[in-house]
Amino acid sequence: MRSILGSLLIVFIICFETESQGSGYGYEMITARLDSLQGLESDLLTYTNDTVQQLSKMVQLLTRMQLNGSGNPAAVPGLAVPVGASCRDVPSRVSGIYRIDPDHPFNEPMTVLCDQQYEGGGWTVIQRRFDGSVNFFRDWQDYKRGFGTLHGEFWLGLEQIYRLTNVAPHELAVVMEDFDGVSVAARYQKFRIGAETLNYGVMELGSCNPCGAGDSMRIHLNESFSTYDRDRSKAAFNCAAVFKGGWWFYRCHRCNLNGEYLKGKLTEAQDSQGLMWMDFRGDKYSLKSTKMMIRPIKR
Repeated sequence: MRSILGSLLIVFIICFETESQGSGYGYEMITARLDSLQGLESDLLTYTNDTVQQLSKMVQLLTRMQLNGSGNPAAVPGLAVPVGASCRDVPSRVSGIYRIDPDHPFNEPMTVLCDQQYEGGGWTVIQRRFDGSVNFFRDWQDYKRGFGTLHGEFWLGLEQIYRLTNVAPHELAVVMEDFDGVSVAARYQKFRIGAETLNYGVMELGSCNPCGAGDSMRIHLNESFSTYDRDRSKAAFNCAAVFKGGWWFYRCHRCNLNGEYLKGKLTEAQDSQGLMWMDFRGDKYSLKSTKMMIRPIKR
């Protein structure tokens, strides 16, 4: 500010001298000084705008850090405080909907369904089906973002699953039930998917133990995720379009839990359709319910 006032004073003096002398040189000096002041004003405006933007980002970050620490969450209506990095951090044995922040402070917290009963709890449910109320025949963007409702059937979203499985090593549990009331599970000791640039492919799939349902997921290791509008399978046809759901198709599958919701035994024409886990009920049977869950591996 002092430099601006000084510049204005110089201009005033030059103006006074110009009026008394009538010099063309004085006029040129005034013009040059005004151009200089306009340039300075432009630089100051640019600097101020950049500073305001940076301060705004800092305020948002500090607000989030405060809310996750010792701050008062009541100061921000409707904002639930994340319980921690994963469902393992939930201080309750009650399954339900919680907010977690796996990669704080780099991304926004996510709202998830935590299963606190199965095998010691701490599981984040990434897929759940049980009544066919939600259509799973969706495009790439839907599978990326997630769809359905955490209170019912849903798919958490490939981007969310990618975030969770890449911030820390995770295991995968797949629990399923048929229409005769028989429940089985396949538990993989490690599970990780790649980024969207890698088509959210299955990058890691540990040993299946316990594996009462059979290891039907094994063939899908290293396979890209496919949807009807973005087919990355190795088949000669579009697996996602034929089997009506997004999955890590190979040529095409030994399991597919995102197909059309059908009920029990299938006809010849429905071969390999529905919610299928080959090593449990074969390729002519659609399961009643499925649940896919991931959990950070204890170190």
